[in-house]
Amino acid sequence: MSRLVLTLLTLIACFATYGQEHSKRWIENPLLQWADFEGEVKDTSRFDAECFANVTYDYVFYSPNEFQFEVYANFDRYNSWRKKEMQSDELLRHEQLHFNIAQLFADRLKFEFENYIYSENYEAEIEEIFDKVKAAYHDMQNLYDEETNHSLNKEKQEEWEEYINDQLYNSKVKMEVVYQDLPMKTGTYSAY
Repeated sequence: MSRLVLTLLTLIACFATYGQEHSKRWIENPLLQWADFEGEVKDTSRFDAECFANVTYDYVFYSPNEFQFEVYANFDRYNSWRKKEMQSDELLRHEQLHFNIAQLFADRLKFEFENYIYSENYEAEIEEIFDKVKAAYHDMQNLYDEETNHSLNKEKQEEWEEYINDQLYNSKVKMEVVYQDLPMKTGTYSAY
């Protein structure tokens, strides 16, 4: 059986990246530092910093139900920026959590990819899974900023940090079928 290799690079946050040298992978180095924010400051922005995170995936197709998926959360150094005079530990923690949310959804996307029962139309099915996870990712990022008021609501910021970090580091999560219309294999998912 011949091995057909398909590589897709897809951005979950719809931000352009310029390649691996311009980004930082969460899996390799999850902690952000202010020096990572190399982008040009948006003078017209009402915000003090902005984290541009994305999720990329590659897959190798062997047969309709035999795939190998690689999924990564990335931090785009050249589009992420901060106003140096406004940087603080609290603000960096807020931006860090945006990156952590990207990793949480990278884990979720990989789980969804690996537990789907594919047909001959696997390319469209992979895209459908990606689109559904991407929509949930955007919803969570927006809710995070809304509830924390972009880090100004300290109580909510702490709640979000506890929740996301628990999901990433401490939980053995039993994934439920989130998408009722997608046939899924059953299984247990553990982030780490």
